[in-house]
Amino acid sequence: MTKFSSKKTLLLAGAGHAHIGMLRRLSAARLKDADTIDADIHLISEQPQTIYSGMLPGWMAGHYQLHDISIDIKSLCVRAGVRFIQQSLVQVNAASNKVVTTGDEQTDFDYDVLSLNTGADTDMRWLPDHNSYNEYGSDNDDNNTGAANTNVIAIRPLSTFITQWQRILKAAQQSEKYQLAIIGAGAAAIELVMAAQVTLRNINRNHQVTLVCGENLLSGFNSGFRQRVIKQLHRHDITIVRERATDYRDGKLSTTHKSLLINAVIAATGVIGSAWTASTDLETEGDGFVAVNDKQQSVSHSNVFAVGDVATRIDKYVAHSGVHSVHGGAVEADNLLAYLGDNVMKSYQPKSRTLYLLSCGDKYAIGSWGNVNLQGRWVWHLKKYIDKRFIEADKD
Repeated sequence: MTKFSSKKTLLLAGAGHAHIGMLRRLSAARLKDADTIDADIHLISEQPQTIYSGMLPGWMAGHYQLHDISIDIKSLCVRAGVRFIQQSLVQVNAASNKVVTTGDEQTDFDYDVLSLNTGADTDMRWLPDHNSYNEYGSDNDDNNTGAANTNVIAIRPLSTFITQWQRILKAAQQSEKYQLAIIGAGAAAIELVMAAQVTLRNINRNHQVTLVCGENLLSGFNSGFRQRVIKQLHRHDITIVRERATDYRDGKLSTTHKSLLINAVIAATGVIGSAWTASTDLETEGDGFVAVNDKQQSVSHSNVFAVGDVATRIDKYVAHSGVHSVHGGAVEADNLLAYLGDNVMKSYQPKSRTLYLLSCGDKYAIGSWGNVNLQGRWVWHLKKYIDKRFIEADKD
């Protein structure tokens, strides 16, 4: 068991948007010799680098190199005076203020205050054998053609997806007609399908990407935005199947009424709580999300905070999105400091309108601000500017 000093211990689990913001804040304060927090701070992350999801489609389409969309968490921890622990979170025992991690060996860590920003898992329940689904994919696909989950690639975790995408490209370069399907009805699936089509068509004009989206494409957006997106999908000659995916095996993707010959499937099918939430004593809501209040504070354990995809608000609906991860994370950082200092905490009140920018594969994008919709290459360059500003914030 790992013991820390007599100072209060703040444990940051995960390296999502919110914790990146927290590390940058601590780093900036150290540079100015400003007092921030009288506590030992530790960050647990499975990877020393975080992939920025907002730029992932741009990387797939060849607009960015991998280092352009990566944030060096380990170095950021060093600058922030935070101990970096490269482990995977497997359990939170809030009653005893402990988390259990695994890496080279299983380890327990004590905490006084815990902040969760671990993200969530891809919802694979559309697969009949989803309970045995291996999210890391098959390492020997040729010898597993009868397995139901062969070549089904979950978008999360991103580090694994990047490896699998590179395998898709290698297979596509050796194929006369590569067929890829992307399953999902949200903005992430839309961006992925257009980036994939641009890239695969650049390899071979015979390659084809199919979007399997069910009946509710982009249900959270206004009709004008949806129509603009559909026109872009048609412009890229993407096949749209408005049915639900039901299975994938032996190179065939089954939908409600169809059977499609598909080489590989990417699942961008929404999120469910991370595996560790199944056995935690923290109160959870819905599909395994940590239940939090308007302070991003656990409703069952006041010294635990959670933000981003791992959490869900119980007082109002807040979508799982990068926008709320960033803005909610800033409030959560303030509240962590306030809680440790016995000060008044803030409430995170999402704005009624937020800017959403959806990339269309070929340096073209669609923007949404409330009921106002815009599109063009200039929108893509605006998105690039905003994304790069986030990635490079700690380099200023």
